[in-house]
Amino acid sequence: MSLQQACRLSASVDVRFATLVHDLGKGQTPREEWPRHHDHERRSLPLVRDLCQRLAAPKSARDLALAVAQFHTHCHRALELKPATLVTTLEKLDAFRRSERFGDFLLCCEADARGRTGLEERDYPQAEYFAGALRACTQVKVNDLVEKGLTGAALGQALHQARIHAVKEFQRERNITP
Repeated sequence: MSLQQACRLSASVDVRFATLVHDLGKGQTPREEWPRHHDHERRSLPLVRDLCQRLAAPKSARDLALAVAQFHTHCHRALELKPATLVTTLEKLDAFRRSERFGDFLLCCEADARGRTGLEERDYPQAEYFAGALRACTQVKVNDLVEKGLTGAALGQALHQARIHAVKEFQRERNITP
């Protein structure tokens, strides 16, 4: 059902592939933990990596599938995440340099959220919220920090903190308290 939603949302083969394989780790959930699949994200990563290698999947499909496998739950819970967690997740997704892939990531997460009977048409505000947090972060100008004489690790840390502040402002403007 998630794949059907991905097909509705996008013609991208990468989006469809990532949506299809992102939850492989659920198959390794011990029976006594069912119906919950705690930590399936971590268990999915080596399975997705191995599948992509076996299929000789394109790098773009592999990278998106791994990102979705690891971080889709973060997206589903985006409205609950603290600013620091949002920023760290955006950094790990490489959203600042690869905004197109981040957009595909959001489509996969939406397809996953809608891929259940009765939820096919539900709203998924998490995607717009996550995208808004990214936009807030991109308003932080690295040059402003460089002009203060920051370099290396100090520059990276200052940029991270400035992005956290930008997300806090974004949340405040929208009256969102995680």
